[in-house]
Amino acid sequence: MHKLSWTDIETLSASIADQLIERHGPIDPDTMLVGVARGGLIPAALVAHRLGLRKMTSLGLMSYADGVEGAQGRIQAYGAAPDSAAIVIDDIIDSGRTLEAIRARYPDAIVAALVDKTGGAPGVVIGRQTPADEWVEFPWEAIGAL
Repeated sequence: MHKLSWTDIETLSASIADQLIERHGPIDPDTMLVGVARGGLIPAALVAHRLGLRKMTSLGLMSYADGVEGAQGRIQAYGAAPDSAAIVIDDIIDSGRTLEAIRARYPDAIVAALVDKTGGAPGVVIGRQTPADEWVEFPWEAIGAL
């Protein structure tokens, strides 16, 4: 298991912001940034601050199969997600199913994630690659156990 610290989250978020500028040039301050709930909200806020973006909202995605939350089934969006987004940030790309749902909803958006376990998701701005069989624990998950 690899435990990420709050410092790791800040470093990976800064890396994503820097990569966005390197790949896409200066980011317009009116750019809409979307954080994928729940794990993508903190890195999205950190990236928004670093890039000077004020337009930020969230997108909730859940996996359902036969009415059982978390099962490997269809991905369903919930909440008041925007119709368009320019940058979408999540905490991890694991199976790639959430990434597929993001790309289906926002085909022109730049997608970023703190951690990628797929071996290199094409076109995604990544903070860190991690082996597929390595469990990653984020600092906010430890808080949830309190």
